[in-house]
Amino acid sequence: HGASDPVHGLIVFGGSGDRKRDETDWIAWRLLDTREFQRLRHIRQLGFSDLVFPGATHSRFAHSVGVYHTARLLTDVVARRQGKRDPERERVALLAALLHDIGHRPFSHVFESVQTSGERKKHEDWGAEVVLGDTDVNRVLRDADDDLPQQISVLLKDESPADIYTSIVSSQFDADRLDYIQRDRMASGVEFAHIDRDWILNCLDVGSVTIGQEFPYESPCFFLGPKGLDVAEEYLEARFRLFRMVYMHKTTRSAEKMLDALLKSAMKMTTAETARSDRVLRYLTADAPTLGMYLSLNDPAVRATLSVLAECPFSRVSGLATRLRDRQLYKCLDLGVRDEPEGNLHNRFRKKLDESEIHRRDEILFDDSEVTSYKRYDFGDSSALKKVLVKTRPDMSEPVDIIGHSEVVAALERAQRRRLVRVYAPDIETVEKLQSLLREVENGRR
Repeated sequence: HGASDPVHGLIVFGGSGDRKRDETDWIAWRLLDTREFQRLRHIRQLGFSDLVFPGATHSRFAHSVGVYHTARLLTDVVARRQGKRDPERERVALLAALLHDIGHRPFSHVFESVQTSGERKKHEDWGAEVVLGDTDVNRVLRDADDDLPQQISVLLKDESPADIYTSIVSSQFDADRLDYIQRDRMASGVEFAHIDRDWILNCLDVGSVTIGQEFPYESPCFFLGPKGLDVAEEYLEARFRLFRMVYMHKTTRSAEKMLDALLKSAMKMTTAETARSDRVLRYLTADAPTLGMYLSLNDPAVRATLSVLAECPFSRVSGLATRLRDRQLYKCLDLGVRDEPEGNLHNRFRKKLDESEIHRRDEILFDDSEVTSYKRYDFGDSSALKKVLVKTRPDMSEPVDIIGHSEVVAALERAQRRRLVRVYAPDIETVEKLQSLLREVENGRR
């Protein structure tokens, strides 16, 4: 079996000549046909980004298949560097990589910010429920091995890698990031954010790093040798630029903030009858949303709900829904950096706004965002395995964090601390009034 992919070319399932690998491929192929995995065809990888980048309509289904293929390449690196394979641990890592987005909501992470009446869960938690619950995915996994669902669910929920195989699923050089950087750049049509994946894989090595202080131990890890330093900088810069210029684009964020405001307002104002008849509203207003209710959510369902809410008698709800449906988005005013040395411009502007008599003030939306392409981690625990580890000299005893040996990465880390603060208003007239307020605040600082 095979699938043609615009990023990786032909992705073949089976026929490798390795019996264990082919068995894993066959499990993966069966998972693709499950109802829960097919749902990912109807969830776009980049949510509202197609409002700015028309080609960015690729799905989490396509991304997940690409992640599986990339994970296979990473297991080959491990086998080549260690001189042996571990088929059972490979299988868990590969299938966890394939299923890493199985619990994702529509429209990226907007739904995670909307508090339901019941318990708030991350998409990783829902993913674990899909793997462990009464689902087609669970049945396929149990047909292969009764222990697979539990083993995979642990990997889906782990935030920090525990060893070299879980690093394939979640780390700085995990299969997810190596796929989406290439896929999102290609789909959005931007000319920046190129990475040389083949060179990364060629330079990638497996070694060990000391973790912990009181009871130190050595853990296997991925690292890049001296020849890989430049490509590691390129990789991290690519992620940073995608965050700043694609994922956090002001127009995309306008739509996301509007959807966030709409859903929160709809939860308060929708009638019980409307909630019962619409699956998105039914999920949002449920005291304890079931897995079935959650899996009914996809992009088309949300878009259908926009049409329902556009007829809502409450102007706040109908106005936001109509504007989102018709791409009449709020206008943006960039407030600059929140934590300036001269004082907190953001807070002073908010106070000035609260004291003003600007019309439609209650409709103004704020966005305080952080670009997190690379963080400093502590070697005191397993979060060290989330670092980009390098050996700048062949004779180094163990790899170190790239941030201490690259001016480029250090500059990126400093730049991402400067949070993006924006305000969105429903019309240009309001934006102009906000600009006047901002100038007053700035002049007052001087």
